[in-house]
Amino acid sequence: MILALPYGTMLPLLVLCLLSPLLVASVDPPLKCIQGNNATQALTDCASGSDACVTIKNENALTGVTFTTTFYTCGGNDYCANAFTVTIGDNAYLRYTSACCTTAYCNANLKWGVPPASSRKNGLVCSTGCFTETQEPCNGGKVSCTDAENTCISVTGKYGPKEDAKFILKGCGTSNVCEFKGKNVLINGTSYLVKEATCEKAKSSSTNHILGKGSFLLLLPSISSILLMKFLS
Repeated sequence: MILALPYGTMLPLLVLCLLSPLLVASVDPPLKCIQGNNATQALTDCASGSDACVTIKNENALTGVTFTTTFYTCGGNDYCANAFTVTIGDNAYLRYTSACCTTAYCNANLKWGVPPASSRKNGLVCSTGCFTETQEPCNGGKVSCTDAENTCISVTGKYGPKEDAKFILKGCGTSNVCEFKGKNVLINGTSYLVKEATCEKAKSSSTNHILGKGSFLLLLPSISSILLMKFLS
């Protein structure tokens, strides 16, 4: 049996058949990036919507034990060219940097370090420094700010895949910490979603009323190198 289609139907179908190879060919292939941590990195296709290969480095001593991690992933603007530090007490801090590039597997070759750990106080203080990964209140004593930290921060949100996994972070921070509100931050390979973030200027301590200009300069090399890599990629 031969089925004949009207001419008015056949012509659009013929055009679609001729164009379909071109339509398929015009779809960009997924970006390929290194993903995983230092020990488990692998070459992987990125999910749809990812437009950059990312390398994230952090030094996390918020709980009294220091973890230094390099994490590789796919991402977008949320993860690109970020650098900040937070201090919640003596030898209790978080230092974080990230950089991006846009060619296949390029994040395997991004070389830089986290802002250097320092206990040099800059004369500013915040009333509370604490970190908790429970729904209990986050309580802590006065904390002295170091280096470029000139802001008292209070951050709340969730971490990991579970909605009831909450965290609270309070202390001294660099002034850009509140820019992460509504964004994800990868720390030790775990995603922390910042739902709320408030920032206030830190106050001078009784022993030092001036924030030295040299404090901010200590963080500039890390930030500058990250921004340079971003614009050159």
